[in-house]
Amino acid sequence: MIVKPKRYQEEVKNNVLEIFRYANAQIDATNDPDSRRAVSAHNGCVLIQAPTGAGKTLIAGLATEEFSHDPGMKIVWLWFTPFAGLVEQARIAIKAQFNGLRVRDIARERRAHGTRSGDVFVSTWAAVSGRKDGKRLRRDGDEAVSLDHLLDQWRHDGFKIGVIVDEAHHTFSSGTEAVRYYREVLRPDFTLMITATPDDQDAENFRKSAGIAVMHRISVSRIDAVEAGLIKPGIKSIAYLAGDQHRELVDFGQAALADGVVVHNAIKSQLAAEGIDMVPLLLVQVASTDRSVEKAKKDLMALGVAEEAIAVYTADEPDDDLLAVARDESKAALIFKMAVALGFDAPRAFTLVSMRGAQDKDFGTQIVGRILRVDWRLQNRAKSELLKYGYVFLADAEKQAGLSGAADRINAVRTELARVSPFSMLVKYGDTTLVQVVENGQPSLYPQSWEPPSVPGEKALPQHVSPGQGVFGFILEMEAAFSAVATHIPGKTVPSAEPGMKAYRLRDGMERVFKKEQLNLDTSGLLRAVEARIRIDDSVLTAGFRQAVSIQRKEEEIFTHNVSYGEYQARLSDAEIARRAQRLLFEPDYLDPRELQEALLNRLKKECKARGILEVTESSEKLRRAMHLILVSHPNLLRDAVRVCCAENAELVDTAPLPEKMIWPTGCTTARLGSYQAVPPDLNGDEMAFAQLLDADMSGQVVWWHRNEARKAWSTGLVMPDGALYYPDFMVKIKGRPKGEGILLVEVKGGHLINSLNNPDKAVASHKLYKKPLMVMKESSGRWMTLRYNEKTGKNEPDSIFRIDAMAEY
Repeated sequence: MIVKPKRYQEEVKNNVLEIFRYANAQIDATNDPDSRRAVSAHNGCVLIQAPTGAGKTLIAGLATEEFSHDPGMKIVWLWFTPFAGLVEQARIAIKAQFNGLRVRDIARERRAHGTRSGDVFVSTWAAVSGRKDGKRLRRDGDEAVSLDHLLDQWRHDGFKIGVIVDEAHHTFSSGTEAVRYYREVLRPDFTLMITATPDDQDAENFRKSAGIAVMHRISVSRIDAVEAGLIKPGIKSIAYLAGDQHRELVDFGQAALADGVVVHNAIKSQLAAEGIDMVPLLLVQVASTDRSVEKAKKDLMALGVAEEAIAVYTADEPDDDLLAVARDESKAALIFKMAVALGFDAPRAFTLVSMRGAQDKDFGTQIVGRILRVDWRLQNRAKSELLKYGYVFLADAEKQAGLSGAADRINAVRTELARVSPFSMLVKYGDTTLVQVVENGQPSLYPQSWEPPSVPGEKALPQHVSPGQGVFGFILEMEAAFSAVATHIPGKTVPSAEPGMKAYRLRDGMERVFKKEQLNLDTSGLLRAVEARIRIDDSVLTAGFRQAVSIQRKEEEIFTHNVSYGEYQARLSDAEIARRAQRLLFEPDYLDPRELQEALLNRLKKECKARGILEVTESSEKLRRAMHLILVSHPNLLRDAVRVCCAENAELVDTAPLPEKMIWPTGCTTARLGSYQAVPPDLNGDEMAFAQLLDADMSGQVVWWHRNEARKAWSTGLVMPDGALYYPDFMVKIKGRPKGEGILLVEVKGGHLINSLNNPDKAVASHKLYKKPLMVMKESSGRWMTLRYNEKTGKNEPDSIFRIDAMAEY
């Protein structure tokens, strides 16, 4: 041992040794394999839970080093890391800190000859578990035997097998292959697992599946590590909150990055002021998209970080290159992806900018762990307030439940040592010493072997059911057999699925030709009209040149939940502005969005020149951004201009005559006032209910009603702002209605659809002859309501109770 442990580390190490030594004494007292297995199951497995930076690896190394050199001890250790890239990190750490452990190369030194107590072979769980023929370490070679054979040779030579699982939450598994390897091949006498983020259910599943009777838990609190000076006393998370009008336009990623760089630079200056020779590291965690790294690097350089001081790591798992970067003080910033947010040490990191949500508590714990450690140069010395904390800057405030959850989870851990399990005891039967498992407070009077539970998923299937088929497959097989018999019952035939059809004739005296709208302008004419019509006044123009908006900066210390608020000037997202503007430009689908954009740019350029704003007119990029921002800030500006232009330039033309008859399925419901004296078969539930309401009128108010089909030659349509035609669901002839030659257009909407897609546009549309269509909805109570458009909210809202006797005035 080279490093002197802290007090709590010494206590945890001694606790591990107490349990393992108790078990070892029982193992040495018996030669019975079942007895040895029972001892390991009850006192051979320890789980250490401690926050990142608390020295879990040091504790594990101290315990294994001392245990390996107990009098008479012969033990070999297999040390498993979560990723292949961390194998070398573990090897280096063990060599540097523990003189009593000898690191061996598992790839080339798989030989029993020359083995000594305290030998450590470092690998990954993935490299050894699973199918034997697919694992190189489990195959015999010219210079090395398979790991399976090596384990048998060690046992034959009297060595015990110890297993250390680093970041054990990645190994907890009840999968059949992994558990079988642990139980049948490794068969460790001692298992030491260390983790910062255990999942209780996964741990319990692993315990049961691995045949472990008692998993001894030793936990270390965050406060112990803080008081020892190994981790920071707090982490401050900074999030950015914007109102509804700005939320979609603010570049929250840029805000978090810019704020993070400011704090990073302040920490750098403070370290220099206190005479501490250290370059702090800014971690930037980006989303796993193609251009996220490139954008983050470009933004960092724009914020003053030199290109040569920026390191980039994009691999799926941490490796030696990442560890080298974390230690290389010529690098001030490290950009990495979510996949490597764990498993690497970066004690000089104070600030982390997270570009995506961290809702998972385990992931949140690992993110916090990257900046929780205290660099050795800052340990055991007084520090300014700024240097006491780590800082996480969140681009997505709403999705960061992982951080607060991680903090609560870490805070909930209290220092707790484990006790030796008393349920295995030595019993002599004549000259033989066996281990008996105590049940109900009493050992058995007769020798009984201890059997662990079976590996899950190995229950035998009935012989007539094939593996992988199971009960469900058996049921399907029987069902298919039954169906085969049923289809051949003599005298039975399958009826035809084709329904009968019937001709439904137009009612006598029914009008056949109506009026529909169509645009009387060509595209170029409409573009000129929109360019002239769109309203660009001083307030609209001012919105186009805005670069940033004031938003709220929320700072929370995640362990104490102390919160403070401030103001922050956040830059608007040019990419989001452009995306949303393009969506608006594409709404009038009869206009080319490129030609529409050019017309709007021409108008904006004229307005800028008229006001002497020449700088913008000389830059096509600035002019385009201003136009995009105007459209996004005032989304109804273009819609209103197009709507008015369409209305002014729409003309009425005759529809084709209604067909003399409709071919519908036999059995359509009779409709006394329907145009074809039957209810059309294509109505949905609400439309059917409204048709029945009209048909039930006995006052004579409803003369007839007609289902106005969409996009037929005889359909009545209105021109919409996007140039498409809108076909209201019904045409109703009303007695005494003075408008529209007595015809009222009606649109029926379900309550959940009143504001979907272009329904608000439909609510304000008006036919040149039949006027504004009436929009109605049926409430869950069955009551029919009219809808009106609220200009302030931009939504349709229930207005009044629908009444047939008022239809003449709608």
